[in-house]
Amino acid sequence: MEFNTGDIIYQLVAFIMLFAIISGIGMLTKRAFTTDKRLKHIEEKLDQITDEKRRERP
Repeated sequence: MEFNTGDIIYQLVAFIMLFAIISGIGMLTKRAFTTDKRLKHIEEKLDQITDEKRRERP
């Protein structure tokens, strides 16, 4: 059984590409959830500030 250098390089590149695609999807999913949490937190703070301003004005 003989290994060709080209075959080994091709398999490594294919594995790295597959790993990169899966990792990229995971990172994008995590980023989407993190961004959503941040936006909700900012929205809650903004609502709190708005309510405080309304209470100050009679």
